[in-house]
Amino acid sequence: MTIKERPTYTIIGANTTIDGPIHVNGDIIIGGTIKNNIDATGVVQVPEGGLVDGNIKAKEVHLNGQVTKGIYAEEKIILGVKSDFSGELVTKILVVEEGAKISGKMHVTHKKNHKVIEPKQESE
Repeated sequence: MTIKERPTYTIIGANTTIDGPIHVNGDIIIGGTIKNNIDATGVVQVPEGGLVDGNIKAKEVHLNGQVTKGIYAEEKIILGVKSDFSGELVTKILVVEEGAKISGKMHVTHKKNHKVIEPKQESE
């Protein structure tokens, strides 16, 4: 396996705040605060205490923290018992554990030719 073929694993620590978009070729764990959008080719995990004040676009999202705008997952979204989600949610598979807080619009489809709807671009 060459360096280019290795997946990227990124961890944003609990005491870290990033005010800007994040682009990851691989997986990311967000224990801190992101004040913008996240675009990842792999799995995005937001554990309890993590906050994303923006949209998440990824292959899969596991949420136990907070997301304030939208989650757009190509495959699956898991909203854990401690998750706090408000916004738009689009995916093929949705798992909601008892205790999850959800507010917003959801679109879940198992269609084979389904393409994930992109987040709406906010005008500056």
